[in-house]
Amino acid sequence: MKYSVILTVYKRQHLEKQLKCIDEQTIKPDYIIVFQNENHISIENLKDKYNFIHVRSDYNTKYFGRFSYCINLPVDICIVMDDDIIPGNNCFNNYINQCIKLNGIIGGNGRPINTETKNIENFSKEYEECGLRLSKKVDFVGHLWCFKKEWLYYMFSIKPYTFDTGEDMHLCLSCKIRGNIESYIGEHNNINDICDITHNNLSNDEFSSYKYTSKELRTNVGKYFIDNYNYKALIY
Repeated sequence: MKYSVILTVYKRQHLEKQLKCIDEQTIKPDYIIVFQNENHISIENLKDKYNFIHVRSDYNTKYFGRFSYCINLPVDICIVMDDDIIPGNNCFNNYINQCIKLNGIIGGNGRPINTETKNIENFSKEYEECGLRLSKKVDFVGHLWCFKKEWLYYMFSIKPYTFDTGEDMHLCLSCKIRGNIESYIGEHNNINDICDITHNNLSNDEFSSYKYTSKELRTNVGKYFIDNYNYKALIY
């Protein structure tokens, strides 16, 4: 069983923190890909310190390009991470095991789609004192995605409503529609299992997508799948 990790670089400066955490994982990836959109920051100093494949696009592929690159890799499992996520050192092992056991996409957080308003609503789970949570089936997951590479063909069999947002919905809803693949929030048994040990402390900066992507546009992505592909949202 081989797996790859895809990291994204745009304008944030968290890459070395992520690479260090990957070096400390209980199971090491077969390939680490650093997918850089445009050339806003330099990562040349990291190439001598960490072993990764650097892929740079002069064109900003936004959120979808990193997923498309996975198709080229000779692996069974792909993990794609947002650029503000710092995983615990057993996160990859934990998520891969759940991906295989549940035959589903495993993510760091999850969201439902309200079938009446077709809005995307925040999904809140009860946390234990240490911030852990149990696995739960959801419409789509985000922050970090662990999935079988073969499922990407479902993702790219449907034209995206927009390339500006909604890659999380597009991946999960396409896989459900085309392959009946469910999505789950990952189960975390200890702090080392979680996808972000910072508890989203790095995400609330000037580069956060929610600050320049309208809620209406994301809502329209959900409507696109419900109206055109007869997606049936889960009932909570």
